[in-house]
Amino acid sequence: MLELQKIIHDVTDPIVVLRRVVEQALHVVPHADGAAVELYRDGQLDYVCTHGTLASQIGLRLPAAASLSGLAITTGRTQYCADSEVDKRVNLPACRTVGARSLICVPLRRGDEPLGILKVTAAQPLAFDEDDFEILSGLAEFITVSIAAAADIARVATEARDWPAAEFVANVLEPGIFQDLTTRKRIKRVLIDDDFAIVVQPIVRLDSGALVGAEALARFPSPPAQGPDRWFADAYAAGLGAQLELAAARKAIDLLDELPPHAYLSVNIGPEVLATPEFMDLVKNAEADRLVIELTEHFAVEDYERLRSALCGLRRAGARLAIDDTGAGFASLAHILKLSPEIIKLDRDLARGIDADPVRRALAAALVDFAHQTGAQVVAEGLETDAELATVRELGIHLGQGYLLGKPGPTSALAKPTSQYVA
Repeated sequence: MLELQKIIHDVTDPIVVLRRVVEQALHVVPHADGAAVELYRDGQLDYVCTHGTLASQIGLRLPAAASLSGLAITTGRTQYCADSEVDKRVNLPACRTVGARSLICVPLRRGDEPLGILKVTAAQPLAFDEDDFEILSGLAEFITVSIAAAADIARVATEARDWPAAEFVANVLEPGIFQDLTTRKRIKRVLIDDDFAIVVQPIVRLDSGALVGAEALARFPSPPAQGPDRWFADAYAAGLGAQLELAAARKAIDLLDELPPHAYLSVNIGPEVLATPEFMDLVKNAEADRLVIELTEHFAVEDYERLRSALCGLRRAGARLAIDDTGAGFASLAHILKLSPEIIKLDRDLARGIDADPVRRALAAALVDFAHQTGAQVVAEGLETDAELATVRELGIHLGQGYLLGKPGPTSALAKPTSQYVA
């Protein structure tokens, strides 16, 4: 309840309202390049929200006397300076500091009480016209009403003691915010309680059935009943995706000693987490030469140079890179071209029905040829039928993974025969 009340307070905070107004002022007054709200108290003006060329003034406190803002306060009327270089009413050194030649100062009043000033500035003289005055007068009235209304709404919202009332208020103020908060609490609880498990799925040689590695997969027993991809998507939406990925990677790497000594462990990680010092430490403190980093995709990679730099360090430690979901879209092909993986994993949708689909076979054959020429290994994922297995073997793929070869399970199951179908 306290976290919900904090969110409601942030949404209804008058300063948040003022900040949005000054940001929008530069859009609705096209000749302005600076905007600010100055609040008045005890003869002083405090710059509480600033934007554009006035951004550096945030937090500044000046006496209201001998300034155009102060004149607007005392007269209760909008004041306009066409050129600060010749207008004796302005604080010329202050105007020169921010490059303000034209100024409009609109008083903010609640009844007879002066609240402050809405100010816009421009670097050129004679920058504003009658339309700008009218627009700013409307904004000033909106600010005055918003300050009072936000305070009243915040009071009512924070006094909502039962969850239905609090949920209603929160969702009116910010649609979906209550659901976001619920999701965040659910993910935080999983992290705090360590309430997830890691299972492994074998990766085998298709000619002998010999185990060569295993992919670590997260499983979440808590409600709601949904797949791991959905859990990680929820975590990222709640701002906890990196923490959950690191927790899963840490728990997965702890299983490395339970694998047969010749087998590697494939750990799923996104590009945004792969480049973090925390993940680098996890890899360096493990048997890195038995780790394969399987690159997943939550967001588009915007900085391949940073990713390559991180991979250099991981590879020096002994780890290898696998690109997941190859053949499913452009992103995985871009990763292959820019990151030179040691392992290419054919997407399960590409393997599904490959025995009966010449287009799938042609694409898989091209990827196999590319891998052979670049020295990469190919792993066919999602193998479920004898015919699919036979086809990928004919294409020259030597490693495979899928329900036909072994379902995800505990590490103890890896010592058992993987499939009756492996020749």
